[in-house]
Amino acid sequence: MVVTLLVLALSLTGSATAQDLEDVVEQREELEAELDQAVAAWEDLVARLATAEEELAQLETRVAALEAEAQEVNAALADRARAAFKRGDGSMLTTMLGAEGPEGALERAQFLVALTGRDRGQLEGATNLKVQLQQSRTLLEDKAAELASLREEMAAIQADLEGRLSSVKVKEAELRSRRERQRTISNGVQNGTYACIIAAPYHFRDTWGHPRSGGRRHKGTDVMGQMNAQVYAFTHGRISRLSNGGLGGISVYLWGDDDVEYFYTHLNGYAPGVHVGMRVEAGQWIALNGNTGNARGGAPHIHFEIHPGGGGAVNPYPWLSPACF
Repeated sequence: MVVTLLVLALSLTGSATAQDLEDVVEQREELEAELDQAVAAWEDLVARLATAEEELAQLETRVAALEAEAQEVNAALADRARAAFKRGDGSMLTTMLGAEGPEGALERAQFLVALTGRDRGQLEGATNLKVQLQQSRTLLEDKAAELASLREEMAAIQADLEGRLSSVKVKEAELRSRRERQRTISNGVQNGTYACIIAAPYHFRDTWGHPRSGGRRHKGTDVMGQMNAQVYAFTHGRISRLSNGGLGGISVYLWGDDDVEYFYTHLNGYAPGVHVGMRVEAGQWIALNGNTGNARGGAPHIHFEIHPGGGGAVNPYPWLSPACF
């Protein structure tokens, strides 16, 4: 049972178009259908095993009945032997007491010839039934082992499907939430698909140009949020640089498809799989909020800058506001 899953081709940090979401939904529905089939097959095997066990129990009951019947036949034959002894044929009693070896077999054969047809039928019937019973029991034991093996196999298939289904559902949920974060903005300067850069709750205000230590001026917007909150790509583009050190601490540079470079800093880490050159889309998880660099010990936040064409910084607040509020 082989299912080609989009989730195996796309990591949680891969690009997610509308077609991606449709494909993941389709794969999830296919896996759910296969899981239903696996469960039905497993239940069928359980039912077959129960039937085999019931048949085996019935045969066990039959064994007991046949053994009782065989004892009755042996008792009857012993009575016949004792009667023959009283008539003076002691060799028959000796035969009934179980002579061994070839001579014993010959004596037993001679004794059977002396029996009536009804006696021989009872003895041979009981013997045949015991042979058939043992053969049936062996077959049923083999069948029970086969069914148990199949049940284990089906349980493994079910567990595998459930695991892959869980992965697909995670991927589907991530794609849906990402698309919900995306907004189409067109205001003359900012044109394209954008998303707020951090998971709620968050807050920020326009602090462009406010004084900073060392005579510096603030060249971005500080977006305050919870420690390790997910940080998202502002728009479609690619990761152009990752850095760690200096005033900014852990940082990400995103070169947008709108020919604008976006700079995130004071992060606490990157999302799994993030690397330089990777394509991302608006609302995609790329990092974790933090307070690294010269923000260490302070409130976690993202210092966010915008550089159109890779040039000088411009005030990010008018860009963030329509994407976040």
